[in-house]
Amino acid sequence: MKDLDKKIILQLLEDAEQPIVDIADKVGASRQTVSKKIKKFKESGLVKDLTARLDPTELGLDVRAYVFLQEEPQDAVREKNEEEINKYPQVSKFFRLFGRYSGVLEVWSRDRDDLTKLVKKVHALEGVRKTETFIVHSAVKDKPEDPLLDILK
Repeated sequence: MKDLDKKIILQLLEDAEQPIVDIADKVGASRQTVSKKIKKFKESGLVKDLTARLDPTELGLDVRAYVFLQEEPQDAVREKNEEEINKYPQVSKFFRLFGRYSGVLEVWSRDRDDLTKLVKKVHALEGVRKTETFIVHSAVKDKPEDPLLDILK
């Protein structure tokens, strides 16, 4: 990756809302060059989107939890569960895992009762052997872009 590309991406990570002319000034390139680069980043998939990151607690979602799943090993069962779980609005992330658990969900709920209802719904899915839920006490670090920043610097 070219040095200019890295500088532009770092600026987008810092503040994706800043005007292109400001990014151009900071990275020492023309507005047209920066605009073309950003368009290229989007088209290639490097930059997925430039969106606002909301604080779930400000929207009344006060309970963050991670729900680990143990499922039957059949692909058809897992694919069906993936389709169903992806419909649940409380699930913000769903990762497949190697090891004791087959998946983990990041969940945001209004309260513990809401979380309990969701976990029961997940546990009732076909092929789910076990769920284990961990409620987040506090976020010590919550910056998913940090590993990317390290690569770009």
